[in-house]
Amino acid sequence: MEDLIRDIQEKTGLPADKVLEVVTMVTDYMKNALPEELVAQVASYLGDVASDPQGAAATAASAASEFATQAANTAATAVSAVLSAVGDVLPKQDDE
Repeated sequence: MEDLIRDIQEKTGLPADKVLEVVTMVTDYMKNALPEELVAQVASYLGDVASDPQGAAATAASAASEFATQAANTAATAVSAVLSAVGDVLPKQDDE
């Protein structure tokens, strides 16, 4: 389930709570539209969102937090590399 939420977030840019809302709506729709056997299969695939939307929301929030942390670390590394490259190009105070 976390993979589905993460994929949708990455592709749409939506926050985790909105993704969870949409996935829950689709799950509810499928519960009413599909035969019972298929509903059981889909629910087992989707996991907690079908039976525990609040728990799934917490999982989605955790995944979003992890993604944000990774993005911040990547940005910090990139900024550090840029600053290092700029420092290599700029004249040193002793060179003036």
